[in-house]
Amino acid sequence: MLRLRNLRNKYQKRLIRPLYAQTQATPYAAVLDDSLRTAATGDFNLPAAAFKYKNGLVPGTVMVQKGEKVTVHTGSGVAGYKSFGLLANFVGGDLDDLGDENYVGVWRGPDSVYEILSPGFNDDALLTAWNASGQGTPVPLYVGVDGRLSTAAASAGSGGLGGTLGAAQEVIAYLIERPNQNRIVVDLKV
Repeated sequence: MLRLRNLRNKYQKRLIRPLYAQTQATPYAAVLDDSLRTAATGDFNLPAAAFKYKNGLVPGTVMVQKGEKVTVHTGSGVAGYKSFGLLANFVGGDLDDLGDENYVGVWRGPDSVYEILSPGFNDDALLTAWNASGQGTPVPLYVGVDGRLSTAAASAGSGGLGGTLGAAQEVIAYLIERPNQNRIVVDLKV
């Protein structure tokens, strides 16, 4: 449930919607890494490189598992860890789902299909890649430097997991449909 702090946000939609997830996907119950919460005040301490919307994380952000906890995959500070799935909740800011809790949902499961609404994905280069593919060929999506799905992967210079964009870079999902600039459909691969 969204815990709105401002009435003007009452029409905010969920940014990630499972389309084919009955047997393919698992909504994994996870705990946020301690580095994302300030111990003294309990406030969220979001990574500087992570994309923020209304001062918080958005659903659809790529998460990485560190031991038994999850954190934002921004390409830096997570070397050696694999991508774990897509964040299911708004975390922190004006659209916080968590309140005082540290428990989040992470959608994961290869071959599950999701609809992701803007700003839950990075559309900067996505349109160009979609048009170049002939709008029918799946486009590989990687974790971008801000933690969202993007066609531009985090590079080795920014501490990316797989090095420079290429065969070694981990494909998080495939873009299979882009009905408009505010909505994409992806086939998850993690």
